[in-house]
Amino acid sequence: MHKHVIGIDVGGTNIRVALIDECLTVVKKERTNTGDIQTIADFVATIHKMINKVDPEKLATKVGMVVPAPWKDGMAYFRDATNVPFLENVAVKDLAGQFPEHDVFFENDVNIVALLEANLPKREAISSLMYITVSTGIGSGIVINNQVWQGAHGYAGEVGNMIVSNSDPELNIVLEDVCSGLALDIAAQTLYGQGTTAETLLAAYNRGEKCAVDTIDSWFITFSDALASIMHVINPDIIVLGGSVINNSEWLVAELATKTRAKLFENLREHLKIELTHYGDDSGILGGAQLCLLQK
Repeated sequence: MHKHVIGIDVGGTNIRVALIDECLTVVKKERTNTGDIQTIADFVATIHKMINKVDPEKLATKVGMVVPAPWKDGMAYFRDATNVPFLENVAVKDLAGQFPEHDVFFENDVNIVALLEANLPKREAISSLMYITVSTGIGSGIVINNQVWQGAHGYAGEVGNMIVSNSDPELNIVLEDVCSGLALDIAAQTLYGQGTTAETLLAAYNRGEKCAVDTIDSWFITFSDALASIMHVINPDIIVLGGSVINNSEWLVAELATKTRAKLFENLREHLKIELTHYGDDSGILGGAQLCLLQK
């Protein structure tokens, strides 16, 4: 009989919970809107309901919960959880204690997905990988020699907070402000009205509508600047892109690679590898499962 675990992906837009076996096959999954969660009590109650739906037979004894917040092993509190404010300043031990039937493990969401990507058989020869998600926000995980690099204080890979403009002396503009899915949603609504999204904007770009072309061309410039900076500073073997914006418009990957390559040292250009995530929208829940399976 297969071993089963629970993977929980706490995102800024959606929360996904799944029962997953040791082969990383999703048995059953549930999704809910993060916007419906206002308090930590709401969150705990929602997660309990979702676990009961995906695992009514109580096959799993471990839960891997991945969150969009800096993470360092041994951290006592969740901090800087800007996209999931109900977790801010919550004690890690207290949250784990709300699930007494399970052993609960935590990690930054993109950190563990980066490890998943690095463990693909086709990448067994590489020593470094950076995974970047472009969804509600922007985050990244770094894997070096098959180990997640959390940084000295858990903030390694917070590329969404890379400063891309200080034209306003009172406000630093960061990558997430202008290149995230939320930023693209806001741009779409400014151009096309309430209820439109990043997908609306990208579809208009592909139709050649000037206002959309100008907006997305600016997005390409800023994002490729950031990717070029990453290549010059960290120089990973490969950069993997995922998240809802990328997964819904896979053509962005090739275009970003072209624009980034032109900004690199000439002798570095041939070494640039930018690929689409292997795991798509299930990457977070599978990362949570992987987190459980890695525990002794």
